[in-house]
Amino acid sequence: MTMTPVASAILPALPETPPALRACLISLAGSAFGVDVRSAREVAVFDEITPLPRAPRHLIGVANLRGTILPIMDIRGALGLPEGRPPRSVRTLVVRDGSLVVAAVVDSVLGLEPFDAILPPDSPSASRVRAPRQFVAGWITWAGEVVPVLDVRRLLAVLRTTVQAVEPALEDRA
Repeated sequence: MTMTPVASAILPALPETPPALRACLISLAGSAFGVDVRSAREVAVFDEITPLPRAPRHLIGVANLRGTILPIMDIRGALGLPEGRPPRSVRTLVVRDGSLVVAAVVDSVLGLEPFDAILPPDSPSASRVRAPRQFVAGWITWAGEVVPVLDVRRLLAVLRTTVQAVEPALEDRA
């Protein structure tokens, strides 16, 4: 008896569509924010921060990350959140825009998640959400809430002048 092959009942695999956005979710002053992973580099905890004399309030100081001196910024004020002096040891999200690399102080890292849908910055669905509109690149839904995705480029552009003003001091410490 000869056996004839039977056509496979398995359907060909459909190509997976990548998520519209992969975001690092952070918490600042009790509010959740998303940061596109293309701008986020890593989470780092700094125990030793060197303060800079006469630095703007949001520039906490500088710290060494594997041989690179990074400015440590508190972005709460720029986002309209209550500012506070961080404790001696700070958790940061290291973000990058071009050649500018900054460690932004965060309260906590909530996760790294893929999102299939991003609402545009001017979405009516987010009209009731309190957030700094000039720094919002879009909106995602996470844990039943509408969460702003930060536009790191715009946020760092505002802070860039501060960093450029202290770059000579950073170079002297390297």
